[in-house]
Order: sequence, then C-alpha cells, then structure tokens
Amino acid sequence: MVEHWLTSVGIDIGTSTTKWILSRLKLTLVSDGSALPRYEIADRILAHVSPIYPTPLSGDEAIDVPAVVALLDEGYAGAGIVAEQVQTGAVLITGETATKRNAEQLAHGLARHAGPFVAAAAGADLEALLAGKGSGAQRRSLETDGIVANVDIGGGTANAVYFRRGQPVATATFHVGGRLVRLERSGRVRYAAPALKEWSAGSGDVPPLPPEGSEASFDALQRVCRAMSDTLLRCVCGEAAALAGSKALFVGQPAAHLPCPAEIWISGGVGALMEGPPPASAAETARFGDIGPLLAAGLAELAGTFAVPVRAAEQSARATVIGAGTQTAALSGATLYCSPGVLPLRNVPVVVCEWPPEAADAGTDAGLLAHAAAEAVARGCALYGREQGGDPPFALGLRAPGYVSYRRLSSIADALIAAYASAKLQESILLLVCSNDMAKSLGNRLFGKLGEPWRRKLVCLDQLVPQEGDYLDVGEPLREDVVPVIVKSLLFGG
Repeated sequence: MVEHWLTSVGIDIGTSTTKWILSRLKLTLVSDGSALPRYEIADRILAHVSPIYPTPLSGDEAIDVPAVVALLDEGYAGAGIVAEQVQTGAVLITGETATKRNAEQLAHGLARHAGPFVAAAAGADLEALLAGKGSGAQRRSLETDGIVANVDIGGGTANAVYFRRGQPVATATFHVGGRLVRLERSGRVRYAAPALKEWSAGSGDVPPLPPEGSEASFDALQRVCRAMSDTLLRCVCGEAAALAGSKALFVGQPAAHLPCPAEIWISGGVGALMEGPPPASAAETARFGDIGPLLAAGLAELAGTFAVPVRAAEQSARATVIGAGTQTAALSGATLYCSPGVLPLRNVPVVVCEWPPEAADAGTDAGLLAHAAAEAVARGCALYGREQGGDPPFALGLRAPGYVSYRRLSSIADALIAAYASAKLQESILLLVCSNDMAKSLGNRLFGKLGEPWRRKLVCLDQLVPQEGDYLDVGEPLREDVVPVIVKSLLFGG
C-alpha cells in the first residue's frame, strides 16, 4: 500500500483568542494495480498544538496584523518548520473578529504567509461546520440514529451545526458569547453588545441587562447569563416560542425552525470553561474581562436538567482550529487534467450541473446534455458573473448517473463548449469537477475541440462531489496524479 504524508496547518483568529495547530495527514493509495489510482486521507495526527493567545487587536476596529504574524512566526520556529513545508490547511477569521475592517486583509495575508496552499476563509457557517468536525460531534453522529448538534461558543458568537449520520443538515449562529459583556473586576460594565441590549429590552421574560458604566451585582450578572444559556439551548432545540422571541440574538436571518437534536455538544472557549468550578463573585466572573466564566456556569447548570442531553465537547477550546487543520482537505486524482501554470485557484464558487440519464438515441441525448449545460452555466453567470470578480467566476460540478460512455463523453464536451461560448466566458479558466473518474478523458476531449486561450486554461478534477454554493480552493499538484482541494461549505439548509 503506497503512502504519502501532507503537512497541514489550522489557524483560528477569534474574538477572544488565537491558536493554531500543525497536523500530519496520511495519503494512502487504496486502489489495486488493476484500477484507476485513488488516494484517501487515511489518518490525521496532531503534530503540534500552540498555546491559546489573546487575539491581538489595534483598538476596537482592527486586528493587529504584525502581532498576529509575529505569533505565527514564533510558533512555526518552535515547531521547527517553515511556511514552504505547509501543503494544506486553513486560516479562519471567526466570531466578531471577522467583522474588523482589516479582517480580509489579514486572512489573505496570513494565507500567503502560512504556506503555499492554505485557504483563507471567514464565515459563521464554515466556522460551525469545522468546529463540529473538530469537536468530535460529527463522528458521534455516525454512532447514533439521532441528530447531534455542536454549539461552538466563543467570545462573540455561538455557532451551531447539526449532523445526521455524519452529514451537516442545518446551521445557525447567535449573538451569544463571553465577550459580548465586558467587565472590570469590580463588576463595572465596560461594554454590552447591541444585540444583547435589544434582546433584553424586547422581552419581559429576560432579566434587564446592566447598563454600560454601571456596577453590576453578581446576582444580576448571574440572572442574565442563566437566561442567555436557557434561551440559546431552547433555540438550538428548535423550540418555536424561543425562536420567535429571540430574533435579536440571531446573526443574519432568524431561523423559522431548526431540527431538535438528540444530543447537544458545547465547544469553544465557553465549552472549555463548563468543566471548571463556577465563579462565586463578580470579580471571579471578570477574571478574563468578560462574562465567559458565568455563561459557562449557566450552561453547565442547565446541562443537568435540560430535556436534551447537554455536554462539553471532547475537544472544546480548540475544536475549530482542529477542524480547520485536519478536516478541510480533500483530494482529486485518478484521471485529472490540468493545463500548466493555472493552479492554484482560490475561493471559486460551485454551480452543480446534473446530467440526465442517457437517452438511447444519440441526437436526443445530445440535446438533453446541451440543455442541462446551458442552464447550469447561465445560472453560474447570473450568480457569480464577472462583476463579482474572480477567474474562474465559478466551477462547474458535473454529476453523471452511472458509467459514462465514450459517445456520451464526446457529447458532454460539445455541450460544455457551446454553453460556455454562448455565455461569453471564452477568456475564463474552465474549471470542471467530475463526480465520476472521467476528468482526464474529458479534459483531453475538450483540449482537442477548444480554441485558444481555453486550451491553456483548462482544469478537470474528479472524485469530488461539492454542493451548490460551496467554495473550492485548488492547490498545486502534490504528485502527477494528486491535487489537494479544500471544499468550503458555507451554507446548509435547515
């Protein structure tokens, strides 16, 4: 059995903390000599885990980019690696930090700094998904018939993802986090997030939020944190009254319904604090300058009596960074086709093209394929046209039922050429992602029919099934027949 190893990094820059991990991913050739080569990631080993640092900020509006880079430089040196040795992974800007004015600049700057193929991403749904993978909740959902929800609670947000048999079925994000109320040791409230103020003022069932500048009693803080914990858990369970009465706590569009899980796991910094002793005073609550310890205590208290089992995750404080460093990479291989010099590609949205079942008549089948390709390419242009930037503007995910004959492969190539030509995307990179092992054959067929400059701008990958609306980062080939791909799933339906 042929084995290769990749070095992967995960970097999480959150509202309160920054941390990173170094992983080793084992690639194993799982097909025998008579079959097309197929690689899988067979093992993931945590090689280095950083300390948890306070996130360096420059005032309230910006991230201290030089300080973050210095932390990473120091960590890489301590782990005995340089950026050029890192082959895959992710940099995540999470929580309220993702709203800082220079967050995108930091993400892409760090991606270049961290290694030649490290994805840069920010987004609550992606953060929730990676935390759910890194916490162990996704694996747990494979062991039980019910839905397992992981709620990753940091400084600025609580990101929930729901897994059924290993697959994400819904996500939701709430304005619930330790840093949303910032305290001095005396109990004086330095800051209260607007969303919490609106939630507190909008319901007679919620204790009043101590105003900024006031000296909050421990009892008042405790009541607020208990109410936040109770509301969060009831929303995660899809309780209609809680969802309707807590619209101010939702990040983005409030959910009309959410599935009721069989288990709730809590990860993130607040999840890690659930296992410690609860604070007994305002001064103990404010030891990190916020209400995080008391929010964790409220969740831990409810865990013993709540209708749905609630527990701290197996990996709590580092769940997101473990997911980013070990779970984002996929592989394309076996029959890939790639024009020289085109890769790497970053942040390419996916449009899915479903091929219909093959018709017996060749002319009828060609017509069906042409219609499917034209519809998918037109949809991609409408959603991600050149005004959105990026080349390619989108990747076309090709789904074919069963075996693809040579006759049909030729018709598929004709359909794609016609669809892209009619959409006036002749100057764009043509990125095709096949669910079947046909990428090399399709690429060769397209190369024979395409004119310039498409011949120099063609990438066909296989063994990947991204969903509509996912984003892809495609790295440079690791071997002649293996390309690393990061599939970033940013949104899931409820």
